[in-house]
Amino acid sequence: MTGSRLKKICISVAVAVLALVMLTACSGANLTENDPAQENMFSGDPNISRQTKAVIRVGLFRGEDYYYWNDELKSMGAELLHNRLITSYQARNYESMEDTWAALVSSVGLSNRGRLEFVEDAFYTLDRMNEDEIGQMLDRDDLDLMLTFGTASGRIMTGNADRIPYDFMVFGATNTVNTGIVKSETERYSDNAFAQVDTEETRRTMQSAYDLFHFRNVGVVYEDNEDAYVYSGIDVLDEMAETYGFTVHRVFVDESEGPEDDERFYSELEAAYASLLPKIDTLIITTSTIEDDKIPELLEDIIDAGIITISQESEEECRMGALMFMMVASADEDGMFMAKTIGDYCQGTPISELPMVYVSQPKLYLNYETIKRTGVRIPMRAYMIADTIYTEEDMR
Repeated sequence: MTGSRLKKICISVAVAVLALVMLTACSGANLTENDPAQENMFSGDPNISRQTKAVIRVGLFRGEDYYYWNDELKSMGAELLHNRLITSYQARNYESMEDTWAALVSSVGLSNRGRLEFVEDAFYTLDRMNEDEIGQMLDRDDLDLMLTFGTASGRIMTGNADRIPYDFMVFGATNTVNTGIVKSETERYSDNAFAQVDTEETRRTMQSAYDLFHFRNVGVVYEDNEDAYVYSGIDVLDEMAETYGFTVHRVFVDESEGPEDDERFYSELEAAYASLLPKIDTLIITTSTIEDDKIPELLEDIIDAGIITISQESEEECRMGALMFMMVASADEDGMFMAKTIGDYCQGTPISELPMVYVSQPKLYLNYETIKRTGVRIPMRAYMIADTIYTEEDMR
């Protein structure tokens, strides 16, 4: 082969390669310009599926200021950080949900599909809002996802699901099936809804208490409305009363609306406990706005009368004097479930296909000083399976 012929062949190959490169570049440009999948990833059109957006803007709607929801949110943030869905989040023991939210707002989303952005002005508290403000929240078209905490707020979202332009997830609500937030463990009322489901949470607590004490006369104090009847677990208690033949004695007291209402609340609560004292052998503490440091004074006469006291609210109430608390929901575990659910959502799983059932490992708390003061006999197996047994030193 002559040198001139070889030179011609090389030039021909180079021209062919150059043409192929230019054709590929043009095809790529056309794909970027016209492919809907590419457009959706970066478009600001609110009608586009949130699973295909580059940024997922997140808000928060809670029923009230409740410590447990803050603990869930802190756990969620820590787990999102651990799973590298966000960065720059400082996992600290924030005292308020507002502080935890502010830390999340300062975080940076890292997901390669739907990057999380927690919106500063999208933090809402139901008991501080009027009807117009609720309507404005429901109609926001600059959000993609609303994290919703509590039964009352969850029911508002479900009742307005057709009006809401974004998806919503409900956590921290009592029996989301019985309260009408979802149809069942697998069915929603709308395709933009999700709710954590544990239909047996309250029943496990009540059943454990009955198995230990076989009470005959139970006292409860709660608000006189349908929501409180369910989230206080009185519906389950009434069903069990029919099954086992014990009597439920009830007194109605409205929860405290805040510091300015505390004097009225505690006065009525003390009177309610005093009226129940001669009738009952067991008191189930269901009111959620009792401050932990008020427990010793509120329960003093009840305990000295030999009445069993069971907290439905927190291990802190048990530490401060209630005889027993059964934790059937863990804020840390719930927060990890929230983070996993949000992570799956960011990666493209439609909200209507996210699994809703999650059950935490139950934990038993006992107060040994109260057991001695009450004089009740506790089976040895209860001491053996208890996760925490508080003593007099813990109560100081």
